[in-house]
Amino acid sequence: MNFSDLRAILQYVPQFRGRTFVVALDGAVIESSDFSNILLDLAVLRSLNVKVVLVHGAAAQIVALGNRRGVALSNIDGTGVTDEATLEVSMDAISRLSNAVMQSLTTVKIKAATANAIHAHPAGIIKGIDHGFTGTVEKIDAGVLQSFLDQDILPVVPPVGFDADGQTLRVNSDAVAREVATALGASKILFVTLCDPRDETGGREKQWTAEDALAFIESNPSLPPGMISKLRQASRATRDGVPRVHLIGSRNQDALLAELFSNEGVGVMVYSDAYQRVRLASHADVDELYLLIHRAVEDEELIERSRAEIHAVIEDYIVIEIDGNIVGCVAVHPAPERDRAELACLYVKRGHTGQGYGRTLVGAATDRARQLGCREIFALSTQAAGYLEREGFARSGDLSLLPEDRREKWLKNGRNAVILHRDLD
Repeated sequence: MNFSDLRAILQYVPQFRGRTFVVALDGAVIESSDFSNILLDLAVLRSLNVKVVLVHGAAAQIVALGNRRGVALSNIDGTGVTDEATLEVSMDAISRLSNAVMQSLTTVKIKAATANAIHAHPAGIIKGIDHGFTGTVEKIDAGVLQSFLDQDILPVVPPVGFDADGQTLRVNSDAVAREVATALGASKILFVTLCDPRDETGGREKQWTAEDALAFIESNPSLPPGMISKLRQASRATRDGVPRVHLIGSRNQDALLAELFSNEGVGVMVYSDAYQRVRLASHADVDELYLLIHRAVEDEELIERSRAEIHAVIEDYIVIEIDGNIVGCVAVHPAPERDRAELACLYVKRGHTGQGYGRTLVGAATDRARQLGCREIFALSTQAAGYLEREGFARSGDLSLLPEDRREKWLKNGRNAVILHRDLD
């Protein structure tokens, strides 16, 4: 780890301090060897004064217990029909699992408690079918959960609800996580599964809007039901006021911490707030830009620029921020004739490549050149020529494309940079 990576991590600590995160674990994760690492991650979060609520599923345990008892289960995840026999198996499995979770939390010295905080009503008849003992969350007793958090107690919320008559109902844990997060004003939901969400979603973008998530479900009906459920609940949660929802594979090393304390993370994130931002640089960005560019200079991707040189033309720079952290930049230097501009200093930090940020920066640079009244834009490149060609630039051997001062520098510096050109009309 280098110091710039450490700075990126430390920027999150004050952002997270005092916030509430809802961590939703699939039952299969709790039974896996990954659970011990998840517990340690939870302990780290609490040491940073992050308030954590743990919601757990139990589908894997319900299936296992049903098989041992020879019970034909009508439903395992609380979304379909729950008959009386399935409810009995479910309640036994959930009770045992909740107790096991409490014991595990005790081993890492985390105080925890469970409560009947889910008020539900029977799902009733849906599409002509009575769903029996399946419940729909009506209300979360946020006061009870908040009182635990205020006493530094981690609430454990199982997928069980109770109606006004005291009837026990099986509820879906993904829906419970969303309802709990909304009721508590949580900053995040973290859905943790055995499978890697990035694999399940075909390696698509790592950050999605709510609309992206719903569109993906619509176009991929063969997705595993658990992934469909989580994407739907994530989309709804962001619309209900939860800023960000993360889907994480438990087999990723340090899964929770790796997702939370890096810009790119290890999972898939559905968001409602401004996660990515492209903006003009300001004088406050000079030091960060210098450090960013200096790393590229070491790799011989860019030429050296001093702080003073950056400061003198800071209005020419455009930056891309991920979670408030600058991860890339580009400069648009107007030529003296003012009808053309130079695209320069295009760079995306290591670890953030392959996300389309370079394309975003090139697009922002050409838009900026048009705003300045330029009809053409040129670039000099030693390593990014092929990339710029894919973005609409053409190679040229015509030195007359360069302003006189740039032409002289090109002839003297010996870098043999490729000249590229693009019309903006």
